[in-house]
Amino acid sequence: MDYLRGLWRDTRQNLITGHDLLLVAAVFALAALIPQYARPRFPHLGPGWPGALTVLWRSVFYLALPLLSLILLRLSLAEVGFSLKKPGRWLRDIGLLYLVMLPLVYFASRQAGFQRAYPFFAFERLGTGSLLLGFGIRAVGMFTWEFLCRGYLLFGFERRVGGAAAIAIQTIPFAVMHVGKPGLEAIGSIVAGIALGIIALRNRSFIPGAILHWSVAVTLDLFALAHG
Repeated sequence: MDYLRGLWRDTRQNLITGHDLLLVAAVFALAALIPQYARPRFPHLGPGWPGALTVLWRSVFYLALPLLSLILLRLSLAEVGFSLKKPGRWLRDIGLLYLVMLPLVYFASRQAGFQRAYPFFAFERLGTGSLLLGFGIRAVGMFTWEFLCRGYLLFGFERRVGGAAAIAIQTIPFAVMHVGKPGLEAIGSIVAGIALGIIALRNRSFIPGAILHWSVAVTLDLFALAHG
C-alpha cells in the first residue's frame, strides 16, 4: 500500500505541476506522427508531386493541432511567435546567418548526395513556373515546420523552463526530423536548430527563422539545378 500511495503521489505531482508542458509535448508528437501514419493516397500528378502533396498534408497537422491546443493552454498567437516586431533587428539577424550559410550551401550543392536529393521536388526542373510553384510549396512547409518547432514547442516550454533549456529541447526533434536527408545536412541541423532557436527567442517570433530556413532551401535548390 505504501508503494501504491507513493506511486500515486508522484504521478499526481508530476501531472499537476507539468500538465501544460505534457500537453505541448503530446500535441507536438501527434502533429509530427499523425501525417506519417494517416497519409491519404495522393493522385499521381507526375514526378515530384507525391513529395509536394506530402509536404502540404504534413503542414495541415503542423499548424492545426497546435493552434487548437492554444485554447486549453490559454496562450495567444503572439505568445507562440506569431509576431513581427523590430524588423531592423531580425532582418540583420537572418541576413548575417544567410551570408554565413551561403558558402556552405554552395559546397554542399556540389556533393553527389545533395545533387541526388535536390532540387527538393523533381518537377522544379521543368521550367520557371514549376520552379516557382515548388518554392511556394516549400514556403508553406517551412512556415508550418518552423511554427511547430520554434513557435509552439520552443515558446511552449520557454515560459516554464527558460530559454536555454527550451532551445535544447526543440533542437532534438528538429534534428531527428532530418533523418533521411544527406548526412551533412542532418548533422548540420543540430547547429541550425540552436541558431534558429536563438533567433526566435531574440525576436519573440518564429517567422524570421521561417524566412531564413526557406531562403537557404531555395538557394540549395538553385545551386543544385545549376550544377545538375
